[in-house]
Amino acid sequence: MRMLDSAKAIKEQIIEDRHNLHKRPEIGFYLPETAAYVQNRLAEMGIASEICGGPIENEVREKFVFAGFPDMEQSTGVVATIGTGEPCILLRADMDALPMCEAEGLVDFASEKKGLAHMCGHDTHTAMLLGAAKLLKERETELKGTVKLMFQTGEECGCGSRFMVEKGVLENPKVDAAFGIHVMTNQKKGEIGYTPGICSAAMDTFMLKIKGTGAHSSEPQNGIDPLMIANQLYTTLNLLASREVDPRETVALTAGKCGGGTAANVIPDTAELMVGVRTFNRQVTSHMITRIPEIIDHTVKMWRGTYDLKTFHTPSTFTDEAICEELRPLIEEVAGEGNVKQVPCMAGTEDFGYISEQVPSMFIYLGAGGPDAAPMHNPNMVVDDQLLPLGAAIHAHVAMEWLKRHQK
Repeated sequence: MRMLDSAKAIKEQIIEDRHNLHKRPEIGFYLPETAAYVQNRLAEMGIASEICGGPIENEVREKFVFAGFPDMEQSTGVVATIGTGEPCILLRADMDALPMCEAEGLVDFASEKKGLAHMCGHDTHTAMLLGAAKLLKERETELKGTVKLMFQTGEECGCGSRFMVEKGVLENPKVDAAFGIHVMTNQKKGEIGYTPGICSAAMDTFMLKIKGTGAHSSEPQNGIDPLMIANQLYTTLNLLASREVDPRETVALTAGKCGGGTAANVIPDTAELMVGVRTFNRQVTSHMITRIPEIIDHTVKMWRGTYDLKTFHTPSTFTDEAICEELRPLIEEVAGEGNVKQVPCMAGTEDFGYISEQVPSMFIYLGAGGPDAAPMHNPNMVVDDQLLPLGAAIHAHVAMEWLKRHQK
């Protein structure tokens, strides 16, 4: 039976998994319910799994608390293997949700947790990989090596895969290649996109707390206004790309959080500014991460303030051109001739980059909507459930065929 036919035969289970996960979203690195669900489903298939995580160092926790995430002492990624021996290919799915709400009445399996929702499709990624796990387990005797399943936390934090790399996800057995899928609701249904080379932006985050001196608004000379400093920084930092970066390069700088204070007639003690910078060229990245702290330091001190700055870096995802050429026809065998296309580099950031830095990797986008559909991270985003078997079949077919071609 063709892999896609086999995936369609278990479609209802894949969709049920997706709906169950969608109802119970969790954010960050500590996803106890989600991890338990994945482990239980794998156990039902006869697949042993383990938690690939552990304590998160205080410095990292402080950064994410500063950014508004809850304090997360543990990470709870899940790893399982199917087959034995060399070579080994890793299939990855992310499991975390977003701290946002979905539009009311959007789906009949809506989030049961207020303020949390799977509006980036990670519930579908997890469901598709669970579907692939079943397909691969049924064919385990045919595998010419090992398939490692990586269910990752904290992708929306930009470093969940880094934690799993540090905890050894690429070892025992050693991973030789990696593959990942992301659904895209504003891409034509069933169409597969990929980008050889750099396929996502690097993301550098600057989390700044400016400390001034509070005062009555009628006596500004007696205070140090942190909101005025934040306002100057907002304007100045937005000039960097237009004045110090080659116009042929791309920089997307956004101050996604800026503010402080409690009343119109009070100069507050503190203000906060959070800036994210997305870049595609490593030299541009280096320039921006050098200049932004310099500008922050000089601007804050010019107005007699002090500050606390925390930074975080997520690398670009790099897809190996050779493995893309090898896997493209395998993907086309499942998705159909003409349905696999090169697309422009994604402007967003994807922490699969921590994997692709270490092993040859391919990352693809699975169209699950259309150009007029609500995009990712939108409260009206909807993923067509009927596309989930296609993703599961691609995962399984790529893994099996890649192992055959690289058996040792």
